[in-house]
Amino acid sequence: MNKKLVYSFALLLSMVAFAPSCGDSDPCKDVVCGDNGSCFEGVCVCNVGFEGSGCDEEWATKFLGSYTGTDGCGGALTKPVTITRLSGSTVRVTNFGGFDSFVDAEISLETSSSTTAQVISLNNYTDPAQRKFSGTGKISGNTINMNYVVTYSDNSTENCTFIITK
Repeated sequence: MNKKLVYSFALLLSMVAFAPSCGDSDPCKDVVCGDNGSCFEGVCVCNVGFEGSGCDEEWATKFLGSYTGTDGCGGALTKPVTITRLSGSTVRVTNFGGFDSFVDAEISLETSSSTTAQVISLNNYTDPAQRKFSGTGKISGNTINMNYVVTYSDNSTENCTFIITK
């Protein structure tokens, strides 16, 4: 009888030790977030500069390219505006506003709960001609709309609207 009790206890112990429990399923088990994010409760939380279900899309990518359009300060743009990548969240805008110069801009989420980056911002960027630019815009499809202020070297300012399309 004593041997049966020992064997029964051993069998019960092995069943408990190796049986899955009800609350132990890992919601991140099959979720791949790559090097640019981490899984939290089954969903990828992406690092700054990245988005997508696997955190494999850089924010800057959707802004890159050659654009044409108008600028409220300079009228029709005679040269295309070109946006190139500096980092996942920073771009360089060449021929910004028809000023035949460049500005560096930050790409960001519209709100902390946004899942895709749509905002482009100039935070008092000074170009090589010593003009200071500040303002924000938003991408929608292939069009960027931006309101900005340019401060010239004599401290005069001008409010401008920039509308460009790929």
